[in-house]
Amino acid sequence: MKRLKTLLAGLALGGIIGLLFAPKKGVELRESFKKDIEEGNYGLNALKSAFVGMGKDMKNFTSEVAKNEDVKEYLTKGKAAAKSVQEKALSWLEEKYGVTENDLKKAKKQVSGKAKKAKKIVGKTLDKAFSAARSAANKLRNEE
Repeated sequence: MKRLKTLLAGLALGGIIGLLFAPKKGVELRESFKKDIEEGNYGLNALKSAFVGMGKDMKNFTSEVAKNEDVKEYLTKGKAAAKSVQEKALSWLEEKYGVTENDLKKAKKQVSGKAKKAKKIVGKTLDKAFSAARSAANKLRNEE
């Protein structure tokens, strides 16, 4: 999970740097970014629209790649290999520790339920934190 987060952070950072320093579109983005900052939006609208455009381009590209017959074949082989590994792991767990597939399903269900509860608690806590931050910012504005 940590590697996935690191990968996604790297991709996002690389995307931002790529957008800002790309020859033609980079110039346009930087101008849009400067204009957005001058309007008091911190440049977020410019980045948002750039990322939305990038997302659409990536979606179109992946759709085209997924239509390729070689890619379909590799995906099918990959799924079969993953299934084989899963079956071997289940067999090993049962043989070595007596853990069955049903045991794993029950554990997954319990963990999922606890994760949902934790997510709700975190969401409520974040809402309270954002509310407190907004309140503090409003108080500071009113004092000025």
